[in-house]
Amino acid sequence: MNNVREELEKIEIPKELHERSKLGIRSAKAEKRKRKLSKKIIISAAASVFFISSIGVGAASIPSFNHLLSIVSPQLALLLQPIEMSSEDKGIKMEVVAAMNDEEMAVIYVAMQDLKGNRIDETLDLYDYSLTGARAFNSQIVDYDEASNSAILRIQANGGEELSGKKVNFRIDSFLSNKQIFENVKVDTDLNEVTKNKPQITLLNTDNISSGGQIFEEVEKQDTIQILKTDQKEIYLPEIEFMHISNIGFIDDRLHIQTKWERDSIDDHGFFYLTDDLGKKIIASNISFDGNKYIEYIFDKGPADIEKLKLMGEFVANGNHITGKWNTTFQMQAVQEEKNKNFRQNFGTWTAEKMTVSPFGVTLYGEGKFNSAAEILVSAKMKDGSIQIFDSTISLNEDRKVQVKFLSDLPVEVSNIDSININGVEMNQ
Repeated sequence: MNNVREELEKIEIPKELHERSKLGIRSAKAEKRKRKLSKKIIISAAASVFFISSIGVGAASIPSFNHLLSIVSPQLALLLQPIEMSSEDKGIKMEVVAAMNDEEMAVIYVAMQDLKGNRIDETLDLYDYSLTGARAFNSQIVDYDEASNSAILRIQANGGEELSGKKVNFRIDSFLSNKQIFENVKVDTDLNEVTKNKPQITLLNTDNISSGGQIFEEVEKQDTIQILKTDQKEIYLPEIEFMHISNIGFIDDRLHIQTKWERDSIDDHGFFYLTDDLGKKIIASNISFDGNKYIEYIFDKGPADIEKLKLMGEFVANGNHITGKWNTTFQMQAVQEEKNKNFRQNFGTWTAEKMTVSPFGVTLYGEGKFNSAAEILVSAKMKDGSIQIFDSTISLNEDRKVQVKFLSDLPVEVSNIDSININGVEMNQ
């Protein structure tokens, strides 16, 4: 998976997770390459650690469950619990294959198959969906079979402590497919000319904006922030109907690119980056305001840095929007092996006060404002001397309550953990 794709997947979604945020544009002049978006998935803790139970005798009679076993890691294959609950509408079948939760997270595997057409493809992305009692959703394809028009997705949600032992309903009301991605897009703008013109700027109140990237902490500390004045330019890009560049210029030695979005865009998104002669990529921070109608991308690069840099981007068009009614009801079963530990550490914008360890990973609880741009290094030393790294992060920040879960590439055997290390601070288990 290339660096640009990784950055696209890491773009922060403000507000509710199932509410789509338009965090980019799709552009094209020279060097554009248009193709279907294919998500390459490596089955890891984020995709495999979540079903800690034994396989029942009847599991062999479930074709979708058997197929799931064939694509996940051997460690997980010994732990999965089947669900086998399905729903069909408009010629599309949805089946909940497996599910599990701990005190913070619920994860289910869902299979979808188009029985009458080709509305399911490798770009399948759930749009309007829910799991009762859970919040902060995301979904990702872990397998796609073109011959049968079917795919398996991993659905992940916070709120696991409210689900243990309860019957829950998983519902899908719409999904997206036939997405297209535009990679290595060169934006036809002369940045050296931009340095010669002083743009009009304005102050924006930070109370009603969302931000991501390195500018996050700066925005949090200020009541207002300088941005480009809106609607000063109309730079339209070929084949782009859902947005245009509404201003571009430098503010305090930073390159700002402002975009304006159409209100009826479903899930078109992407990001800008600068690249040098060696291909090194510099990703922009972003500020969204006016209900995500405007997104301003901010590079920590001034006029003196721009001469040898190219402005590039990677953008996604959402494709088809399929609606229907797919829902199933089933019982969640919580992971039993879990340890709680008092832990206090200041991370700048928030302070952790508690830690839990489960087969899902390590979770920190605290108060403040979580900064997704700040790196937190978490690992576990096992009793046999091996080290397990937790390099995937999922966070929830509501009413200044912070909950951050760190995931690993393999299921965690809690009883075999000797110590946990967080940013160099080691705690014995």
